[in-house]
This record gives sequence, structure tokens and C-alpha cells, in this order.
Amino acid sequence: MPRYSYSARDFFGHKTTGILQAKDEAELSDQLKKTGYILTKVKAVKERAVEGSSDRPERMRTKALLNFTMYLSSLLNAGVSLLPALSSLSQSAEDQRVQRVIAGVHQRVKSGSSLKEAMSDNPAAFPKLYTAILGAGEASGELGRVLDDLAGYLEWQMDLRGKIKEASTYPIILFSVMILAIAILMIRVIPAFEKLFAEIHTALPLPTQIVLGVSAFAKHWWWGILLGIGVLVFAYRLYQRTPSGHYNIDSLKLKLPLFGSIFEKVALSRFCHTMSLSLASGMNLLSALDSGAEVVGNERLRQSIIKAKKSVNLGEKLAFSLSVSKEFPSVVITMISVGEESGNLPQSFAKVNQFYDKEVPAAIKRFFALLEPSLIIFMGVVVGGIALSVLLPLVKLVSSIGG
Repeated sequence: MPRYSYSARDFFGHKTTGILQAKDEAELSDQLKKTGYILTKVKAVKERAVEGSSDRPERMRTKALLNFTMYLSSLLNAGVSLLPALSSLSQSAEDQRVQRVIAGVHQRVKSGSSLKEAMSDNPAAFPKLYTAILGAGEASGELGRVLDDLAGYLEWQMDLRGKIKEASTYPIILFSVMILAIAILMIRVIPAFEKLFAEIHTALPLPTQIVLGVSAFAKHWWWGILLGIGVLVFAYRLYQRTPSGHYNIDSLKLKLPLFGSIFEKVALSRFCHTMSLSLASGMNLLSALDSGAEVVGNERLRQSIIKAKKSVNLGEKLAFSLSVSKEFPSVVITMISVGEESGNLPQSFAKVNQFYDKEVPAAIKRFFALLEPSLIIFMGVVVGGIALSVLLPLVKLVSSIGG
């Protein structure tokens, strides 16, 4: 949507300036009239990327969005009205990008838009789920509480990412060192022994011949190996973009040994957190299922949720509708069923959240705790095998000389 730099005056002659998004100048004039200002000057904004901005919507990192949500919630719960709260946050923001995002929201709200409408104009900064839940809270008059819940949800997302990153850092470093060590052995070290073996004119054991053959191939065709890896990655991404490819790959992820359980638990945790937050904000069940399907992060589970939504729309219970796909664990189905019977479905999803908040980090920790020694053992076997294949001809030579 075009952005316009404008000047306007109220009925007392006071001047105001700013930048707003509008379809055209007529819509911009209507927006300003709603706030009591008459448009006097307007110019389409064409910002250059080198000046730190562009016509594309500004982005906000999850941490910045969390801080904005927490501060806005605190101000609203303290009795500050929305416009002064947004103005204060815009002025106090240290990051210029965040400052521009909040200033844009403030201008839209000041022009008569709802907070949800103002944020929906910038999906790069405010995700669809965020604005949908916020809109439900805004409609129910519980914006402050819903912002508190959104802050908790964003904090949970950041905490989960942090735990995955923390647990995976050492295995990734270890794996990288292992690949580098094997590459150096095969490309630099083994070829030096190949010359030695050629000079001693002795029959080489089969393991040594295999290692020398792999080394020669890696040395002369390293570019082909890298090219092949690149082609495979490109083909994988191309296949994943197709509907059937996306579904098949995500189905395979759920069936992988060790990995599959973690993928499933993370996806179900996202679904249950989103359902709890959506329903607690006042969103209806069908809309909440749409939000849950959008964030689950697995196409197989997403399609199961969409099918369940259609069944619920026809009058079936949610627990039964989800159980038909056989994709959801019995503990989740049972808790949902209890929530439906008691009429407190948001609380039931919150209870499932508590279970997965403990189970997901524990599963991730167990997986990487098993992965680390496995990588060390694998590295020892590979490097030891290469070393042994080099030593075998030397031992044979020494034995023949001694004999």
C-alpha cells in the first residue's frame, strides 16, 4: 500500500505532519478528517533502501515484539489509554526500525483504525496469529490481559528456541570438526602415504586400497561432491514446495527414529499453546483451529486439524474429530474431551501445555545427550579405521624385513 507524507491543520489552525499508508490521496484525506484534521499538503513517499528504509513493511525480531507487547500491556493495565501508550513506546524505542513500526501503528490508530487493523498493515512485524488474537482481545474489551497472554506465548517461543540452540551447539561443533578432520586426512594426509606405498612395491591390503581409492576420488573430484550436494539440496527444496512433497516430507519427519518423537512433541506443543491462547482471548473454536493449523509446523498434522475443523463445523466434538486421524496422543484427546465436558476447553489446553512445557525440553535434552557420545564414537571409528588402513602395509613391510 502506498505511503504518503502529509501536512494537515485542525479547525484552530494547528499544524501536524506525518506519514500514513492509504490506497490513494482521497482515502488519506478521509482518514485525517476522522481525527479532526484537514489535509493541506501531500506527497507520495519513495524511500531509498540506502536511507535505512524501503517500501516494504518493516520487520521486528521476536525479542523486539516481546518487549513491545510487554510494555504496551503494562501501560494499558496501568490505566494509560492506547494512543498515549503507543506514542510513548514509539518515542522510547532505541531501535529506529522498531520506532518506525510503532509510529506507523500509532498514526493508523490515530486516524481511526482499530489496533488490529493498524498492525495487520505490517504482517512482517506482526504475524497473522498475533493480530488475530489481539483483535479478539480488543473486541472483548480485554486487550491488556490478552497482551499479557501474547507476551507469555512469545516468551515461550524464545525459550524453546534458546534451549534447542543451547543443546545443539556442541554437537554441531563436534560434527563440523569431525567432517573437517576426515576431509584433511583424505585430501592431504593419505595422498602422502600413497607415494610411499608406491615406492615399496608391496601388495596392499583391501582396507588400504579402499581408503586410497576414496582419497584419490575426493582429491580430484571434490568439486563434483560439492556440486552433487548442492543439486540434492536444490532438488529437496524444489520437491518440498510441491503440495505432495511437503506432505510426504513432513510425514517422514514424524516417523524418523529419535527425531520423529521430538518433531511431533514440538508441533503438538505449538498447537496446544495456540489453542489455549486463542480460546482464552475470546476467539471462537473454528477460528482457533485455523490459527492452530497455521502454526503447527507440520503439513500432515495441519491437514488433520483442518479435517477436524470441518467435522466440528458439522456438529462433532473436537476430541472425537481429532481422534479420527490417529495423529494426536491419547493424553491430548483425553484432556480435550474433559475440557469439552466441563465447558472449560481453554483450561484443558493450558493443562496440556504444562505437560509439553516439561516434556519437550526434556526430550530435546535426552536426544542431544545421546547424540554427543554417538558422534564421538563414530568419529573414533572412522579416524581409527583410516589410521589402521595406513598402518597395515607398514606393519606388513616391517614383518617382511624382520623375517
